[in-house]
Parts: sequence; C-alpha cells; structure tokens
Amino acid sequence: MSEANLRSRHDRPTRTAFVTIGATAGFRSLLQEVVSPKFLATLKSLDFTDLVVQCGPDLEYFDSIRPGYSQKAYGLDITAFSYAPDLNKYFAQASRGDDDNGKRECGVIVSHAGSGSIIGALEFDSKLVAVPNPELMDNHQLEIAEEMESQGFLIHGTLGSVAEAVEKIDKIVLRKWPPGPSPGSAYQEGGLWEAINDLMPKSS
Repeated sequence: MSEANLRSRHDRPTRTAFVTIGATAGFRSLLQEVVSPKFLATLKSLDFTDLVVQCGPDLEYFDSIRPGYSQKAYGLDITAFSYAPDLNKYFAQASRGDDDNGKRECGVIVSHAGSGSIIGALEFDSKLVAVPNPELMDNHQLEIAEEMESQGFLIHGTLGSVAEAVEKIDKIVLRKWPPGPSPGSAYQEGGLWEAINDLMPKSS
C-alpha cells in the first residue's frame, strides 16, 4: 500500500464488520458469502476498514477462499481465527467507541442465529445481522431470528442477501437491549429473552 493510502487509512475512524459462525458447527456458505466481491464491495461503499471472521472448524477452508487483494481492491484488512474463549473484544471492535487511532465508528456484527451469540452481540453498541444456518436441523435459529427482527433488535439475514442486510441495517435505528415486553408479540408477557429461552434453551 502506498504511503498516501496508509496515511488516509490511519486518519479515518476504523469501522469493523465482525462475522461469527459459532463454536461448533461449520457454516461454509456464510463464510463464502462474506468474502464474495459483492459483500466486500458493500463494505467498501459503507467505509468499513476491517473484516474479522470467526471461522469455527473451517479456518483452513476460509484461508483457501479469502481474496489476497482485499486491501488494494476494497481498502479492507481481513483477519480470521477459529475459536476464542470470549468474543467480547470482537463484539466491542464492531461497536462504537475508541481505538488506538481515535474514534471507532459503529460497525456491524454478522452472526449465525444461535441464541448465545445473539445475546452476547446485543450487549454491545453495534448492529446485528443474524443469519440462520440452514444446514442445522431443529435448532430454532430461523424462529429466533424472525422473532427478534419483529421486535426490532436485529435484521434477519438470509444466505444470498447478506450484503443487502448490511446495507439495510446501516440505515435504520434498532431497539436497545435488554428487551421489555413487545406489544403484539407472541411472547408479550415475558419479553424476548423468554422467547429465546423457550425456543432454544441450550443453544450457544
């Protein structure tokens, strides 16, 4: 990268997209999508500077498909790892705050729709796109994502249109966590946490 480009990057606030697929099951279709030209071009258009991907069991696969020209073509630094005992620092990196270069813009978290990952992400000042993993059977990810979107806490993303979900979430204001009862919700009495607990009590 030229000295001018380095200076330009360091002078602007960082903005991170953090992708997490969870700790156990693979989600290669989502990994493929977040390194597609369409998704990377969308991040560039929204002034993202970093893409961080938690790959679970598929780090080697991700390394085989990640583009080697991301910085030159899209102005993005792409980093990846398999597991971490605590994702909070990555959730924080995708939220509004301060970093080594000064102010950090509010980014986006793209997560599988497991309840544990969703609840962890919502505790930070960021925006969440939850993408159910269709390869998992009877895991209630679709129901959780639909219910949480209906209550205004996140965007329910679908494979093939994750870039559009990121564009959409960048333009809207979401409800803050923690939830209260939502008028009209099927889970009005107990709120969103009870909805998730009922649908998927042991998900992580």
